[in-house]
Amino acid sequence: MKNLYKCLCILLGFLLIEKMARGQEENAARWGIPTQSSTYGGSIPELALDGLSSWTHTNTETNPWWRVDLLKVYRVNRVTITNRPTYNTRINGAEIRIGNFLDIYSNTICGVISSLGAGATATFSCHGMVGRYVVVDIPGNLKILSIVEAGVYGYLAGNRAVGGATLQSSTNASLIAEKAIDGNRGLQQLYTGCSSTLNETDPWWRLDLHDVYRVSNVIVTNRKDCCAELINGAEIRIGNSLDNNGNNNPICAVIPAIPAGESYNYSCDGLDGRYVNIHIPGDGKILLLCEVEVYGYLAENLAVPGAAFQSSTSMNGFAEKAIDRGLQQLYTGCSSTLNETDPWWKLDLRYIYRINKVVITNRKDCCAEQINGAEIHVETLWRTTNKRQ
Repeated sequence: MKNLYKCLCILLGFLLIEKMARGQEENAARWGIPTQSSTYGGSIPELALDGLSSWTHTNTETNPWWRVDLLKVYRVNRVTITNRPTYNTRINGAEIRIGNFLDIYSNTICGVISSLGAGATATFSCHGMVGRYVVVDIPGNLKILSIVEAGVYGYLAGNRAVGGATLQSSTNASLIAEKAIDGNRGLQQLYTGCSSTLNETDPWWRLDLHDVYRVSNVIVTNRKDCCAELINGAEIRIGNSLDNNGNNNPICAVIPAIPAGESYNYSCDGLDGRYVNIHIPGDGKILLLCEVEVYGYLAENLAVPGAAFQSSTSMNGFAEKAIDRGLQQLYTGCSSTLNETDPWWKLDLRYIYRINKVVITNRKDCCAEQINGAEIHVETLWRTTNKRQ
């Protein structure tokens, strides 16, 4: 490419590889928060998680229950329950439920303890049921629930939204953007558990995942008590641009409607992006979200820790500016060679990778044609004493 003045802007490139999150099975109950329907004497709910032979104990009541909040959504493989050595019939008929609802009976039954021997431990297979809450309850009148130890084993279900940063175009009262990623679909039962904008033109809500993910699906939960139609027409967008507050990124799906209190799953077919936007175009709109969940795999930009070089440098357009992420809107955020014969830019990844994808962002303010005709080569260079392979 002769006599071409080249300007490579952020970022060359998203050299993307997928990093499957491989968790290890663990007793997630150990660091959860337990509660129970009532407490007899000093037999508090925490005694079911202390690893000792002490036990919890409710009062005699209708439908007694014990619950552990795992704080995050897990894919639960199995639950273990250890019975007390005396009065061992107080566990009989107990149901084990897993889900995301504070209303315990809205959660799904994993297993039923018909009976369990004194001091015995039973394991119940839950086949990867997904939930933040694990509940043990006994339906019926004049019941007592007592548990020596409970274990919950599985993996984080991979909701990437939890731990992200949220922002919305406006906020109605205390319905802040963060309430849509509290990891608790159960709170959609309460008006205060949802995020909401004001009535405005083109309201939007945005999630910053902090890293670029290959998003497989997004789950949106609608408000239950009223106003289910407010979600109608919302667009789910995923990408890396903050142009127009992120609302110009590619569309994953358009939400025609979600019934009140329901959670709908939208497939995004592996769209890459750091930002997830939900946006309703039009005048006089309110965007209200009770939960947004994002699932996918981390897509790593291998360019960022690499070493950049180029054939020459024009003023302060040095090579490293093409991998600094985020300054592509400004001329000062681009790399640039001089006007020369066969200009080139090179990135040393420091290791050998199998490259899935390279993303090039062009300069915005002018001169977009200067990238025309550029070639992208991916190769392994041997020592200078050897031939190139």
